[in-house]
Amino acid sequence: MIILKEVPTASIIVGTRFREVYDDIDVLIESMKKEGVIQPLAVCDNEDGTYTLLAGGRRITAALKANIESLPVRCYPSTLNDLERRSIELMENVCRKDLDWLEAAKLKKEIHLLQTQIYGEKTSTNADASGVSKRDTASLLGISHASLIQDMQLADAVKLFPELAKAKNKSDATKMLGKLQEEMVRSELAARIEAKTSTTPLDKLHQNLINQYLVNDFFEGVKQVPTGSIDFIELDPPYAIDLNSQKRDMKLGYTDNYNEVDVTTYDQFLINTLTECKRVMTSASWMVIWHAKQWRWTIQSILASLELEFDEGLWYKGPVGQTNTPALHLASSFEPFMYVRKGSPSIIRQGRSNVFHYKPVFGGNKIHPTERPIEMIQDMIQTFCWEGARILVPFLGSGNTILAASNLGMIAFGFDLGQTYKDAFTVRVAEGRPGAYRLYKEVTDVPF
Repeated sequence: MIILKEVPTASIIVGTRFREVYDDIDVLIESMKKEGVIQPLAVCDNEDGTYTLLAGGRRITAALKANIESLPVRCYPSTLNDLERRSIELMENVCRKDLDWLEAAKLKKEIHLLQTQIYGEKTSTNADASGVSKRDTASLLGISHASLIQDMQLADAVKLFPELAKAKNKSDATKMLGKLQEEMVRSELAARIEAKTSTTPLDKLHQNLINQYLVNDFFEGVKQVPTGSIDFIELDPPYAIDLNSQKRDMKLGYTDNYNEVDVTTYDQFLINTLTECKRVMTSASWMVIWHAKQWRWTIQSILASLELEFDEGLWYKGPVGQTNTPALHLASSFEPFMYVRKGSPSIIRQGRSNVFHYKPVFGGNKIHPTERPIEMIQDMIQTFCWEGARILVPFLGSGNTILAASNLGMIAFGFDLGQTYKDAFTVRVAEGRPGAYRLYKEVTDVPF
């Protein structure tokens, strides 16, 4: 029988709690001093004048600090076993509003496990079958069966992927888990593809493309590139705009594999990058530089100091744009680039507009947060490159430039620090056919 009564605060034994850190405890202390303890604690009668706390760790912590001598309690009989005591604590805690999503997920999982320990696991679908199923626990908690399954999966997954704990809420954590699982599958597929013996001409073509994606730091890798050997460079450096945070805030589900450059060192990073690019370019060659608009003048200043001529172009993505600050900025539907020449090369597609009209890569098809469509890169290569041109991509990202060059019978290579991105590239290579790589489903999608 459960009895409501008042007991001395000092007689309550706290023990080990599910929650050991209590937020805003000072606020609760002040509330108790003014209004007393409104919500009774749950305790078990030890039949020796003491009581074991079942639920209310935050309240008794505040009461002790507020020097409150007695507390209202719901007193359970001493016949409760350890599992029943733990179940009461967890059931009380799961109703708390201040639990974060991970605490709640772990709590619901533990409640289900306790229920099965107490009553056994239900193995039959019959309504009167003994034991407890996940549906029964979900009903007890007042949530759907699917929601409990999701909570239990997240509680297990955080052990394998600790970075899940950084998610703001359950929805974000679920998206992040899906992305991480996708990366694991890609990594395994990529390992199998690379380990496969190239026995057919197609296998060999695939392997050659995969080998053109080098997981290495650009500044280390470029040391092996001979001076004056590259005809075209597509330079898409990190933008120093904290892209990881922006993408997370937009809830796009990107992980932390993207390597940014600190804004305080970005000027020198650009100087070093462009200096190396100029070194490896032939005496008559082109370079395309993608950039954030705030770095436009810095890049132009560096190019001038390197005695490189440049002009500007745009990638127009269509009428629907993006902005993180709609109250201050209109949604942007374009991305700027500079096309830079060393010496006196000629444009191949003379008279072409400096605006490239291509839809962005659909989110579900992306393997890199700054990925650009193969079709647009191919158009750009055809605009600036002659047959047999040698192409360098200092920061490969998705690797789409390698595929675009492949479609044109050219060889591109480059560097990236992200093994995760190379794994995704490897799978994309193996799933496609050299000479026919594309991202748009319909030819009519491009240009729009």
